[in-house]
Amino acid sequence: MFLSIVARVTGFLLAVSIFAAPVSAAPALGAYNVNPSSVTVAGISSGADMAVQLMVANSASIHGAAVIAGAAYYCNQGNLTFWGDACTTGVGVPVSSLVSYTKSEASKGAIDPVANIANKPIYLFSGTLDTVVYQQTMNDLKQYLQSFTSSSNITYNNSTPAEHSWVSPDAVNACSWLGVPFLNNCGIDIEQTFLTKFYGSLYARAGSPQGSYVQFNQNAFCAHSNCAAIGMDSTAWLYVPTSCATGACKLVVALHGCEQNQQTIGTTLVQRSGINEWADGNGILVLYPQTIASSFPYNPEGCWDWWGYTGSNYALKSAPQMTAIMGMVHQITSGYH
Repeated sequence: MFLSIVARVTGFLLAVSIFAAPVSAAPALGAYNVNPSSVTVAGISSGADMAVQLMVANSASIHGAAVIAGAAYYCNQGNLTFWGDACTTGVGVPVSSLVSYTKSEASKGAIDPVANIANKPIYLFSGTLDTVVYQQTMNDLKQYLQSFTSSSNITYNNSTPAEHSWVSPDAVNACSWLGVPFLNNCGIDIEQTFLTKFYGSLYARAGSPQGSYVQFNQNAFCAHSNCAAIGMDSTAWLYVPTSCATGACKLVVALHGCEQNQQTIGTTLVQRSGINEWADGNGILVLYPQTIASSFPYNPEGCWDWWGYTGSNYALKSAPQMTAIMGMVHQITSGYH
């Protein structure tokens, strides 16, 4: 969400070039035997905000969410001149107003009915050392969510000494590290925790991913086949376990944060999110949509739209980025039988 205020740091591990296929060679996204009721989302920072937006606006289609260092739905309220100090610190976030806005938009049909949010499995993570998105911001998010679901449906890890990062046992940076690629190892496996919350008991984690990384044409899901016009890349990634090529599977949408897209760090997050190793033995496809940094629309750090750079409808079902992501989800699940 707010990685743009953090200085870019060198010395991180980029993904190997074997995964960087030419854009012209990117195939169309396939259809898989994925039950639409199995679709969940996980995100970090601006990707966490997008995960919240997807879960709230498309609550009929998104059945669980993992939010790592994110804020309440519509926190910044479309203020293009305000980069969300309250949404960073959590001080002054009008939670009750955000709840009222959500209910109002649902009553208009601009987002799915809020009753859908009840009983969804929700995982929240906020590091005690996070100096980018403070814990109070995540506390506000929890308060917001409790207006629509029981606290028993929410698991909240707010005790790990992590800086602002996607926490994964496959990361190489220390838990207290702040900087690109914002992927830290804290000696815990939060992916196991939120995937278990989503899908129940899991089979053992693979030592290394054995499936396929498929780079596909993301432009197919944007208006006029032009994802750049809404701050998204022309290609994105899908991790496909061997069993999912033909068998029944589930789907997790994994959303990077600012300065974490393939334009900046290659496939580092795609390969080291910690989800793929669990995906192999548990029949889970992992979708990794991608943004780009751009001057127009103004999105210099390649963030997902949590403040309105794609338009005033950025948090509604009609939002261009959410429409694109849900288009990918519908394509993947169109093979369900």
